[in-house]
Parts: sequence; structure tokens; C-alpha cells
Amino acid sequence: PASIRAYAPGQHRRAATRSSLRHDVATALENGQILAHFQPQLSTETGALTGWEALARWNHPDHGIIAPAEFLQVIEDADQMQRLGQVMLTQALTALAAWDSAGLNVPAVSVNFSPGELSAPDLPDRVAWELERHGIAPERLVAEILETVVARSPDDVTTRTIRALHRLGCRIDLDDFGVGQASIAAIRRFGIHRIKIDRGFVLKADQDPEQQKMIAAILTMAERLEVATLAEGVETPGEYALLSQLGCGYVQGFAIAQPMPFEATLDWIAAHKQREVATPAIGRRRG
Repeated sequence: PASIRAYAPGQHRRAATRSSLRHDVATALENGQILAHFQPQLSTETGALTGWEALARWNHPDHGIIAPAEFLQVIEDADQMQRLGQVMLTQALTALAAWDSAGLNVPAVSVNFSPGELSAPDLPDRVAWELERHGIAPERLVAEILETVVARSPDDVTTRTIRALHRLGCRIDLDDFGVGQASIAAIRRFGIHRIKIDRGFVLKADQDPEQQKMIAAILTMAERLEVATLAEGVETPGEYALLSQLGCGYVQGFAIAQPMPFEATLDWIAAHKQREVATPAIGRRRG
């Protein structure tokens, strides 16, 4: 009968967890339970660290470390996305200032901006204030914006906000490229600095000639538009090597490192410097 529903053993537990998270979200944002973890981005040409992306993790007292896939919807339902964005921006810039104080060469940090944040006209002013407060030059902040936002945004407040961030001097990364059907005109209109090639194109690309052709086409388009490229979700040495050979400028993913708390980045940077000395850069395929 239509009224009968299958019951999965973990269903009740997941529902109880979601209910607990809904109850705890406001407190978590105020008491520091939601923290930025950082994932490194590397140049494929030199192997050098070129930046970190700040990614939210919830260190819940009962449930442990919770990934964004499990709590972002809860935060959105609670109308707290702008508050989350503010927390992440502050932590990212605090980390960048701390790397500077430690004498470490970290060129930039990337922060994701949600559609809700981008619809707030005061966002550029708040970003400018945070940059000044932390003593960070605007070009060292990379604003990551979903391709789906750019693809559907007419000339409205979202467009004006993104343009204002660009005028401020922030670099704009177009995230999940290949998913949202953003036009070439949109890439020009929003002053996109770099496109992030979606994980769907990268997965096992070293074993799939058709995917290789698609990646090569994206890279050719980006080169003609004078836009940089970063492949995200790179999980194997084979994927890394292929992307380097095809000419993708930057990579990010578990093949390099999983997101880590700020404290762990210091040791990772030191270890990476040692690897750079010991390992020659992977050569690119030309022509």
C-alpha cells in the first residue's frame, strides 16, 4: 500500500541529529563551535602553495566534527547564512594575518560567499572593513561564488555586489564551473579572475579520454579569456599529473591535503617546503 514506508535503521538517528543541530545552531555560531578548516591550493607549474580555501566545520560537543553537507541546510533554514559567512570571513582573515606574523608566504585565502550574502548590498562595505581591521590587502582575499549564481543573476543587487567586490580589489573565483552554464559574457561581466573546474570533470579523468577532451576544452576557453584555472576535488596522483600536463594552473583536493584546522597548517607548510626541495615540478605537456 502507498501508506507503507520503508524504515532504514539510521533514519531515526539522522532525524534526531538534525533536530539537535537546529536547536544548537545559534549557540554554535556565537561560541566558536563552527570553525574554518583550511585546504591548500598549489601551482601545478611550480608546486608552490598559492593559497588556502576556508571551509566550515562544526565541532559539536556531542556529535564531533560535522561536515558542511550535514549542517548547511540547517543554518539556511535558521536564516543564519549571513552570520556563518561573517564568522568564516573573520576566521579566514585572522588566519592570513597569523601566517604573515609567522613569516610564512601565504599569498591568499579563499572564502565562499552564499547567494544570500551576495544579495546584501552592504557586503562590500563589511568586507572592506574586515580587510582594513586585519591589515590585509584586498587582492589577497579570493571571493568564491557559485557558477549557478552568476548564470542566473540579471543586472540586480547580486550583480552589483559582485562587481563592488571586484572594484574593491578582491579576486573572484567562479566555483563549480561546468555545472551552472554561465556564459562567457557573464565571466566578463563579473570580472572573474579564475574558474574552478568542478569535481565531476576531474574524477578519474586520467583514465577517461572523453573527460580529458572536456577539460582541455575548458582550459582552452579560459586561456583565450585570460582567466586562470583551478581543478577542485583532485584525489589521486594520476589526476594531479594529468591536470598539470594539460595546463591547468592550480589544483586542490585530497591528493594534496584534506581540510585542516589552522594549527595544523603550520606544520603542513613546513613539510610542504621540504617536499618542494626534494621533488621537481611535474612537467606540462605543450602543444
